[in-house]
Amino acid sequence: MSTLGERLRQEREKHGWSQVFVAKKLGLKRSSTYANWEYDLREPDLEMINKMAELYEVDANFLTGMKGHTLSKLHLLDDEKLEKQIKIAEEIYNLPESKQKIIFDLLKVLKEEQDNTEK
Repeated sequence: MSTLGERLRQEREKHGWSQVFVAKKLGLKRSSTYANWEYDLREPDLEMINKMAELYEVDANFLTGMKGHTLSKLHLLDDEKLEKQIKIAEEIYNLPESKQKIIFDLLKVLKEEQDNTEK
């Protein structure tokens, strides 16, 4: 599985852009900030991931490696619920990948239990 940095580099190179160009497009003061994301030395926040997804014209889920997981229903939530969902997503995103897997596995089990209860 590729890392966020590898996917960022892949998208940047696909467009033929330099790190400096991308950093300027994202409004970053230093291109080293973007470079650190590509080298997986640091991680961008959720807002910046969304900006990069828009710039590269890809789904933010692709950049974060969450293929198959969608947050498409978030636009139906009111502001308070949306903020809560974003906070949860940020907290999960900031966990190590092994911990994220535990959370996703737990969510899958809970969803299956709920589906079975509703039948």
